[in-house]
Amino acid sequence: MADHRVYLELPETEIGRADATFKVKVDGKLIGTIHISHGAIEYQPNGWMKRNSIRKKWTEFDRLMKESK
Repeated sequence: MADHRVYLELPETEIGRADATFKVKVDGKLIGTIHISHGAIEYQPNGWMKRNSIRKKWTEFDRLMKESK
């Protein structure tokens, strides 16, 4: 069974303009990074440049999660 671990790096400021970053690893290998900001959530698969991240505004993310239920 894969060992899933999620690492959190919080900036020292309130989330608003600065991202909170979650590094997601499986069996010790980085598979992606989640960036949470005031305006959106972004998923950056390992090896992708940040500008190519999958970005969803919070209302879009809410709809996506509800549809996947």
